[in-house]
Amino acid sequence: MSTRIPSPPPSSLALMREARSVFARSLGLAVAAMPAPILGGAVGALPALTGLVLFTGLLITVERGLAAHHPHPRLGAANRITLVRAGIACLIAARAIDSAPLGGRERWLLVAIAGAALLLDGADGWAARRQRLASAFGARFDMEVDAFAILVLAITFVKAAAVPYWVLAIGAMRYLYLAAGWVLPLLRQPLPPHPVADRRRKTIAVIQSVALLIALAPATPPSWAATICAGALALLTYSVAADIIMLVSARPHREVE
Repeated sequence: MSTRIPSPPPSSLALMREARSVFARSLGLAVAAMPAPILGGAVGALPALTGLVLFTGLLITVERGLAAHHPHPRLGAANRITLVRAGIACLIAARAIDSAPLGGRERWLLVAIAGAALLLDGADGWAARRQRLASAFGARFDMEVDAFAILVLAITFVKAAAVPYWVLAIGAMRYLYLAAGWVLPLLRQPLPPHPVADRRRKTIAVIQSVALLIALAPATPPSWAATICAGALALLTYSVAADIIMLVSARPHREVE
């Protein structure tokens, strides 16, 4: 007796063909563009290669997530925009891990590049709603790219020596939360749907990015930069605490069900 494995639906096959084509072109563009910053002296060869490896790993992860969780037959403009933001974050990560110090002109350039990515952050949700391709997968993809971008900005900020090392807590908060989930199963539970809480998380995530960009700008005095980042960290801590309280409050309902 043989068991027949069902074939994936045609819509899923079309989605994966489109996604693989987009990912292959994105990776090819990244490979073709990599020599420019190296030859220009903006980043070393090894950090640039590391950034490329990060981008490749991200593409592989997104492809697997699409196959398992994306409910639509198209990739959509929103996920493409988020992919561009992810590429920019990997580019900034390559410079963040480079041992060469950051000069004033480079800091302004990084502020401009990261600022462009931040503007795109507001476009992907709009595109998803306009094309009626919004999904939990797209929201998670957007959130994880936000978290990664904030982490590399925080590392870049410390590299610029504008604020003490405690600013890394802003970038590490998401990953500390995930790590805590291995010890506390409650933190691995999905957050209850709540429109106000969703807006609060998104707004505070944007505040983190804006605060780091302002602080990274050479024109910002160090004392102001520290104050701005301390306020952003306080808001982020409040947001994480509020999410944990929501999970604790929802637990009795789950146990009853």
